Amino acid sequence: MKCTFMLGVVGLLAGGGSSCFAQCKEMISPSNHKKVHYHTIQLADKKEYLTLSRTGGERILSYHNERIGLVYYTQMFIEIRFWTPQGRFSLYSAANDRSNWQPIFVLAAPVTPKELEKMKTVTKIEVMLPEDTKVFNVDAQKNALVNKAIACMH
Repeated sequence: MKCTFMLGVVGLLAGGGSSCFAQCKEMISPSNHKKVHYHTIQLADKKEYLTLSRTGGERILSYHNERIGLVYYTQMFIEIRFWTPQGRFSLYSAANDRSNWQPIFVLAAPVTPKELEKMKTVTKIEVMLPEDTKVFNVDAQKNALVNKAIACMH
């Protein structure tokens, strides 16, 4: 009886321990076969979201928009602004991953640990597209998702 009880306790502890990592999703990159840790943050709905991803020491913030129907011929960089109580800062995207075989418009920017730290108190995010500005207010619930995603980057 004691043995069964102890196995049950160990099982609960092991299961509870793995739930700490449940917030971080993992996949194997098809291009370099390395493990990628990522977390998705919904912005407006399921068609517009941010993804924070980490491969080794590289951290990337990506803005995804499934509604943009046209292929944007973007300028060299597109600004993504983050508003916090301490002020604002910007990341600049350097990629446009829109292609015929991937029907999602993606902007990606490298992000540093210092910028991740600033993101913890974000209140508003602006994506400065060539013909439109997307503004997303970040409430307490979305900020909690941002902080979960940041925790996956360490």
